[in-house]
Amino acid sequence: MDQNEIYEINEKDEYRLKPVISIFLIVALVIIDQITKIFAAAYLPNTPEGVSVVNGVLSLYYVENTGISFSLLASKLVLIIVVTSIIIATLSYVLLATPKEKKYLPFSVTLAVIIAGAAGNLIDRIIRGYVVDFIKVDFINFPIFNFADICVCLGLFVLVILIIFKYKENDFRFIFKREK
Repeated sequence: MDQNEIYEINEKDEYRLKPVISIFLIVALVIIDQITKIFAAAYLPNTPEGVSVVNGVLSLYYVENTGISFSLLASKLVLIIVVTSIIIATLSYVLLATPKEKKYLPFSVTLAVIIAGAAGNLIDRIIRGYVVDFIKVDFINFPIFNFADICVCLGLFVLVILIIFKYKENDFRFIFKREK
């Protein structure tokens, strides 16, 4: 067996592992999100004044959010669940369809982070009927949020940066057309 054959075998093995890595990342982030929400729901409702983490910078407050960002669509639970499920399904399709080439690794990781955040909040909506929010930035007037929100926002920010600066339009043909 020469070096080229060994390299091809390793590339094929890497190809098979990437979906597993994405799934592991999604599951790990959802678990972190749910654990932080469990702790917030257990300890923060009894502290209406909140808990200061870094004085004047970061506090923890317990809020039950029935809407989406900035409490938009409050009391539209079924609509939010349906739309979120469609978004997760669409992003999962794109993630699974993404070529297993090294250049797409940042794209795949970013999609996994966004899916994890959306899934974390979807779980709350299905189980509780609302999303547990608990992180408050004190030095600006910003809505209270949670770990899943950080995943979605950070993931979307990185995705935009990747699309603008790293990838070309042709790099995304795989989404609509299967390459042979």
